Amino acid sequence: MLSRAHPLALLLSFAAVLRIAAAFTPGFHHPDAIYQYLEPAHRLLTGEGLITWEWRLGMRSWLLPTLLAAPMALGRWIDAAGDLPVLLPKLAVALASLSIVWSAWTIAERHSRQAGWLAGFVAAGWFEFIHFAAQTLAEPVAVAAFLPAAALLTATDPRRRALVTAGALLALAVCLRPHYAPAALALVLTARRGDLLRALPPLVIGGLIVAAIGGAIDLYNHDVPFLWMVENIRQNIVEHRADAFGVDPPLAFVTWYLTMWGWFAIPIVVGVRFGWRRCVPLLVAAAVNLVLHSLIGHKEYRFVFLTTASLVILSAIGWAELLRLAALRWPDRRTLASGAVFALWGLGSVALAFSPAMTRAKANGRAGTLLFADLRNDRAACGVAAVEGATFADVPGVASLRDGVPLSVFAAYDPAYRGGDARLSLRRWSPGFNRIVTSVKTASLLPPGYRATRCEAWDGTRLCVYTRPGRCAPSARSPFAANAALARLNF
Repeated sequence: MLSRAHPLALLLSFAAVLRIAAAFTPGFHHPDAIYQYLEPAHRLLTGEGLITWEWRLGMRSWLLPTLLAAPMALGRWIDAAGDLPVLLPKLAVALASLSIVWSAWTIAERHSRQAGWLAGFVAAGWFEFIHFAAQTLAEPVAVAAFLPAAALLTATDPRRRALVTAGALLALAVCLRPHYAPAALALVLTARRGDLLRALPPLVIGGLIVAAIGGAIDLYNHDVPFLWMVENIRQNIVEHRADAFGVDPPLAFVTWYLTMWGWFAIPIVVGVRFGWRRCVPLLVAAAVNLVLHSLIGHKEYRFVFLTTASLVILSAIGWAELLRLAALRWPDRRTLASGAVFALWGLGSVALAFSPAMTRAKANGRAGTLLFADLRNDRAACGVAAVEGATFADVPGVASLRDGVPLSVFAAYDPAYRGGDARLSLRRWSPGFNRIVTSVKTASLLPPGYRATRCEAWDGTRLCVYTRPGRCAPSARSPFAANAALARLNF
């Protein structure tokens, strides 16, 4: 039966298994996966959720939280007290990322079936693609929309329906990640430069459909349509608010690529050298995206995931071209060469998945996610506090707790501390919570009566849940209620 299956079906099945496994892996690549998207989705459904400074300033779109609210609502309907409300959104974005595999196959298969196999195999199994697939972040979801648009636009003679779909997908990518707009424009101009006037109307129609949906979602949430995009640019580009979280030099992304890819950067560069001509518009879009983000002060590796994915796919296509050239010279060694190249990419991905850089990335949020999963199943937990050593960014938010269980935040150097002493404030407000999450290094701050009930390795030490018996007093007026603390500390 497998021999009769379409290659793309096999590749998508392989990719789905890996991505489902990634969705079940505890942790999150960056706190934004929780606080910019899952928490707002939880707020849409329940009215409860942590509100970060970006949301208080109105510089985030409701589009992705609204999309995530659908699988979260399904999870709540099936088992509101279980893990499904958080797991299903991760599974949804993981399965949406299969579009990247389809895109790689479609672009490459136009040149040869072997190129389709290799590009599809790489897209299905490359370690970064799997890692980002299950992250509820704007960047990987935007790439899952952008690359299919690239595949449709770079067809020899795309039909009108394909162009409408491409316009809708590009608009979705830009609504999710506005910084991808220049790359989207570059893609359109280079892919359809010969028939731009014919292609433009259906592209615009598709884009307007998605824009209308995005605007309607803004209106539903009592916001002016797309004002968040203007405010995002003003706060981050004009006011440089994001620079407070760190500024890196223009070549930082190149350094991070060398760190993440290590020795495999050489095969990737070699592949791009031989593969870029097979899809010039994708290379142009990747370059524009990299240059734009290199000019912005605050940088994070996930910001250029569009460039990462494009370069890896182009490199795989380039290696298929090398195989074609090798087969012309050594036809009797074609099978051996093909097996070696597939093994190079497969073993390289596995090796890099366990590199120090990737091990650190996979450890992000793991301890807090495991501890909060225990707290969600703990029926006696009536209030939770994250104390100093564990900031709100180390835990997966109230979306991962049972409904009605409040979260308090006792951050370092909070001006609201009683007498400037965290210990005094903890003792004063401890009746409002009977579970505390903190590092063993700061356990000395805790009031008497708490004992460690579970610990996980975390940041060179251990993150633990400390438990006291008894119930909780109402804590709505506490100055350390999570949203009050975040607003006060401008987090």
